[in-house]
Amino acid sequence: MQTIPGDFELDKRAGELRKDGLTIRLPEQLFRLLALLAEHSGQVVTREQIRSSLWSDRFVNFDDSINSAIKRLRQCLADSAMNPRLIKTLPGRGYRFAVPTEPIRPISKVDADPNEAREPRLAVLAFRNLSGNPAEEHLAAGLTDALVTALTKVPKLHVVSRRGASSNNGSDRGMAATGRMSKVDAVVRGTVLRSGDCVRVTVQLLHVATEEYLWAENYDYMFSDILAFHSDVSGAIADHVSDKLLPGRPHRLPAPVHPRRPAAYQAFLKGHHVFKNVTDEGLWKARHYWKKAIREDPHYARAYAGLAESYNMLGITGLLPALDAVGHAREAAIKALEIDESLSEAHTALGFTRMLEWDWDGAGKEFRRALQLDPNFASGNPCHYVEYLLAIGRPETAVAELERAQEMQPLSLFLSVILGWTYYGARQYDKAVRQHRRVVAIEPQFGMAHWCLGLGYSQMRKYRTAIEEFQKATLSGGPHNALAATGYVYAMMGDRERAEHFVRELKRLQRTSYTPPYAFAAIYAGLGENDAAFEWLGRAQKAHDVGLIWLKWDPQFDNLRPDPRFQAILGGIGLQGAAYSTSAAD
Repeated sequence: MQTIPGDFELDKRAGELRKDGLTIRLPEQLFRLLALLAEHSGQVVTREQIRSSLWSDRFVNFDDSINSAIKRLRQCLADSAMNPRLIKTLPGRGYRFAVPTEPIRPISKVDADPNEAREPRLAVLAFRNLSGNPAEEHLAAGLTDALVTALTKVPKLHVVSRRGASSNNGSDRGMAATGRMSKVDAVVRGTVLRSGDCVRVTVQLLHVATEEYLWAENYDYMFSDILAFHSDVSGAIADHVSDKLLPGRPHRLPAPVHPRRPAAYQAFLKGHHVFKNVTDEGLWKARHYWKKAIREDPHYARAYAGLAESYNMLGITGLLPALDAVGHAREAAIKALEIDESLSEAHTALGFTRMLEWDWDGAGKEFRRALQLDPNFASGNPCHYVEYLLAIGRPETAVAELERAQEMQPLSLFLSVILGWTYYGARQYDKAVRQHRRVVAIEPQFGMAHWCLGLGYSQMRKYRTAIEEFQKATLSGGPHNALAATGYVYAMMGDRERAEHFVRELKRLQRTSYTPPYAFAAIYAGLGENDAAFEWLGRAQKAHDVGLIWLKWDPQFDNLRPDPRFQAILGGIGLQGAAYSTSAAD
């Protein structure tokens, strides 16, 4: 006689299952399955073991048969697939029987008392839109953001934002692999399906180490207000997830701050959705949607912060002259902070504008405040802070910050590229090339990665390979960066004729679009035409060219550094000597 949790008794000799003295009749096949599971209580019983033990002599659809048998067995044992007490499904492996469900116990700290547990880490995968309608993507994206925001406010819970990554085909094994890659204890994922006014949200919480589900739920919502939908559903999910990962610990989730009008929120979400791809069209559309959100609600702080960042990116890519972009970005960021001073992304956006105003103390202050509000830069753009660190001469700190950000978001190809860029800025060219090669192996069409890879090869004097990479680089804002880099490489090869051809190409672009002066300066520096290089750097200074934030470390200008005019340019933008503060980096 074997006792089973739940006051069950399994009598293998009699072939009976009993509870409270009453016999529960089981078909022979179900009893044999239960006996097999009970015999290996606490161990994994694979589906192949079950097949060979119970189905080997029958020609059946095994998958359907075992799934049906497990379901019926759970019904007999009053068990649940969602909250199993007796039979746990191990996705892709098999089943484990009669092991009590326990909350995740955080992993102990290294070299610490084994009884002292560290706080759990959770990855939130991007919710998937199952409606088949791209116009509904913002529903899923907005719910992901709302959930991340709610969970980051739970004390003692570390949340890794996976905004740029989904669970791909939704496989359980892939979900667990994502969790292991992210170095987290648990992963939450979900789907959103809208049909008319009804929205169904399905969410699952997986324990990474055991590949067991800790919790799963469906939410059916009658859709009338997108604000209420995201607020209600994200709050309910956050409560359940917190209870599972931090059992017994009280937590109070603050009420979400939303705009007063659903139309504003919907426009904000659409802006966020198109912005994340960093394409020319996406940046212009994001600006349009965030302006629309502000028209709908003039007191919507996050929309102002988004608008500020869209202008920053339009300046970075050269789609707008830097002076124009900076003025609009500054105005929007300040307005956002007047409404909500605690908005980390607004401080980050303002910090970048301060850099382009050559106000390095002001930039450091804004980045420091952004870090206080959001240490993981879950909402702001970590790339701006890294550019600041490189500009003020802190490459080691820049590398450490980006490596930390990459660890938190290992699936973000954009961050992977920026990490390689940071290695390049720190003059770790081998690391930069390896990093960017990994990115293009995953996404061969990522133009920015090819451009950065070419820059690394150029400093390793692999000029032909560098040119091949520049030819693959299709960058936001037009071709000027790739043209400038290619012209610089030909100059370093001693091919003056081809280098001058690229200068002419840049001048041709000037007739129809904004072309940053910094691009011309790089080619002339490579040619050794120092007077022309300094003339274009002077123009860049007057235009507040974004490229000048790289000047202090950019290897393309190494031959100009001994010239007093170089230090004069640095001094003119506030980067000479101790004219700037490193307080945000300390």
